[in-house]
Amino acid sequence: MRTFDPLADAAGADVWGVEYPGHGERLVESPAKTVEDLATHLAGETKRDWFSRTVAIGFGMGAFVALETAQRLGVAPAALIVVDACAPQRRSPDKNAKASASAMGRVFGRTGLTPVAGYRDSPESWEYALDLLLGDLQLLNTYRGPVRSRLACPIAAIRGTDDPAFASGDDATGGWRVWTSGPFVGRVVPGGHLGVLEPGREAEFWARIRRLEAAFLDLQPEVA
Repeated sequence: MRTFDPLADAAGADVWGVEYPGHGERLVESPAKTVEDLATHLAGETKRDWFSRTVAIGFGMGAFVALETAQRLGVAPAALIVVDACAPQRRSPDKNAKASASAMGRVFGRTGLTPVAGYRDSPESWEYALDLLLGDLQLLNTYRGPVRSRLACPIAAIRGTDDPAFASGDDATGGWRVWTSGPFVGRVVPGGHLGVLEPGREAEFWARIRRLEAAFLDLQPEVA
């Protein structure tokens, strides 16, 4: 996913991005009709032993896709980090069911969603990006949350202070705690929706990820 190239380049480690069917270089493929179908598709493309050694990072809807994929593989990743995503059981399905392209453009244009903001220089690319967002929003509106068991891996949940999804003040990020039998860490960081992806914040993002990994180690139970 070219949008995430600067972020991957700054990682200092191997980073793999997931391209959804119907997006980017997989545009000719039929898009998934549900989050569950998308996770089933991705699980079929993923090796269990590789996934178990990988720190999975899910941005927005990607957090739910990562959780559902892990459950279908039957193995937890080394850790799951979710960014700007309410816990599945704290979501309000259908909340944005009637959102228009113009409304979505205003929301994402002001909240730091870099993957969309980067298309503004080209009207055609901007329209394409909004179409993708509206399609993904439809998936979110029909997603009712996982019904399987929680993961046996650390989970960290990050959200931006100005993310409109959390405007009510409800700590929906903390709700991710119930989806792990291992350590949990929640963090609130400056910025809007996916503001952590703003250009120039790549090194800051990975430094935060490394601090989260250190926090996980501190929370691990001692072995007698």
